[in-house]
Amino acid sequence: MGPRCVWCDKELGPQRSGRIAHALCGRCSESFVFQMGVPLQTLIDSLPAPIFVVDNNMRVKAANREGCALLKKGSEAVLEQLGGVVFECAHAQLPEGCGRTVHCSGCAIRRSVYHTWETGERLVNVPATLGSARPGEASAIALLVSTERMGDVILLEVERPGRGV
Repeated sequence: MGPRCVWCDKELGPQRSGRIAHALCGRCSESFVFQMGVPLQTLIDSLPAPIFVVDNNMRVKAANREGCALLKKGSEAVLEQLGGVVFECAHAQLPEGCGRTVHCSGCAIRRSVYHTWETGERLVNVPATLGSARPGEASAIALLVSTERMGDVILLEVERPGRGV
């Protein structure tokens, strides 16, 4: 199964360049532009903080320039990936995979996204600790996460305390 539209769940079809340019089908993209007056990618790129658009399964549907810069990755490396894979969580590399280990139930990022998904309540600056799998990085990275529901997706803001955004 190929990539699907984040709003209507329609299959996006074959990709000309071999990667996904956006996570909305043409119809939903036009509707979003009409309702908001600006394309989703333009909207999130205009935000000064690292923003990731995730679905209720923690799969990244879009990321702004600041988010990609924080991770030192291009958008093609984050789109349609699970959050633990994108953030290089040490537990995501275990045989069970991202979201399926005993550690995942205590993940503040995952819990924040699910809480906002279920309740619609916006969360701001929730402390989170990421067990990093990046070589040369500290084994535990402190983060602050904020979540906000926007239709069928969650806007996830990630900040490293003391470093600003």
